[in-house]
Amino acid sequence: MSEDLRGKIVDAAIELLEQSGARGFGQVKVARAAGLQQGHLTYYFPRKADLVAAVLVRLSGRARDEFEQALAKGSEQPSEELLFSLLRRLLSDRRRSLILLGLMAEAVDDVEIRRALAEQLQFQRRVFALLMQRNENDLDVHLAVAALRGLGIENLLIENSSEEVDALLERFRTWFARSR
Repeated sequence: MSEDLRGKIVDAAIELLEQSGARGFGQVKVARAAGLQQGHLTYYFPRKADLVAAVLVRLSGRARDEFEQALAKGSEQPSEELLFSLLRRLLSDRRRSLILLGLMAEAVDDVEIRRALAEQLQFQRRVFALLMQRNENDLDVHLAVAALRGLGIENLLIENSSEEVDALLERFRTWFARSR
């Protein structure tokens, strides 16, 4: 039961982050959204940072699962094509960018949230390093991840059309091919 309740709380937190970013995210609001008293929430997540860390773990797990499922399905598809199809979906999903931006704002004041975000960033760098056949500390790998995060934030701000997302990804693909 406790894992079910923890999951319900994390799901409510993710939903609030998707709807309104960091400003809509707080223990009182999450408890209300989960249909709980705040005391129940703080029993499982004593600090806001604990809840944010659980959200990041869930979201990172989803991203990893999505990537691994796509790899399993697309075994005949080149891994670069797989990466770009996933990137297109990610860049088109404004909710993910809103969550990331909200969590980054929360990370300014909390070392645990920064640590959890850094772990997510390292996973993304490992994926790109593998595809670029480089070390994950290579500056081009860092640049690739930063560029895509930036494109996600840009899309959050100006909501690019599907054609614009495709054009940006095609330009990124050209750079990516030259950097290999």
